[in-house]
Amino acid sequence: MTAKIKPNTQIIGQNLVYFARLDSTNHLAMEMHKNQIIENGTIIYTDEQTHGRGQQQKVWESAPYENLLFSILLKPVTNYSANPFTLNKCITMALCNFLKEQLPSAKVNIKWPNDLMVNNKKIAGVLIENIFSGQQLSASVVGVGMNINQQFGNHSNLTATSFADIKNETVDRWMLFQQLIEKIDAYYLNMLDGDLSGIENEFNESLIGYHETVAFEIDNQVVYAQIEGCDADGRLMISHSNVLKAYQHGGIKQLIKA
Repeated sequence: MTAKIKPNTQIIGQNLVYFARLDSTNHLAMEMHKNQIIENGTIIYTDEQTHGRGQQQKVWESAPYENLLFSILLKPVTNYSANPFTLNKCITMALCNFLKEQLPSAKVNIKWPNDLMVNNKKIAGVLIENIFSGQQLSASVVGVGMNINQQFGNHSNLTATSFADIKNETVDRWMLFQQLIEKIDAYYLNMLDGDLSGIENEFNESLIGYHETVAFEIDNQVVYAQIEGCDADGRLMISHSNVLKAYQHGGIKQLIKA
């Protein structure tokens, strides 16, 4: 049985639903919304996912009982639905700044569009799936996976890391979970209030390679270009050979050396 969590929040995590094992927290949240049995801000979390999903149908692999795996159901009550990438920036920056606070000696960045990197290794990811009723956005399901006590090691060829790897000790994941929920809630409330001051610049400046020349794979070729940030639709803006071009996720791959 999992530890009891009582986050001090207004919306996110007021209702917490725990399962020891699920195929996917996102999938269950979407089914519960479809059947109208889930409240706004509800968090579904689990200790083990058998079919966790990442971006572009990739699999999110996570050792059971060691990490944080959860989804948040959000019903839009503001005009962020007109620009869904605003929600992505809000959630991703909440995770980014949470990691910076918890790991002050580490280098924390975002790998576009929503992977969280510590010392150039992936520690967390976000998958947002939107549910529409006709042309109307009826809900967003925000899936989060964060590596806590799973040990990947510190070999230079590994692309993933965890709190345990960085701190060289097992940490209290439920305490971290509660603090993370509170951080997400604070960012979400600011978004609902229309307080987006600085979040776009903050997001862009947190990107790995922002205003730097970095390597990308485009059409099976390695290209060196400079990241200029993201546009309003969440496309990555890169400058190559004095040409500025926007790329959708999946149309470009950033090559990062751990």
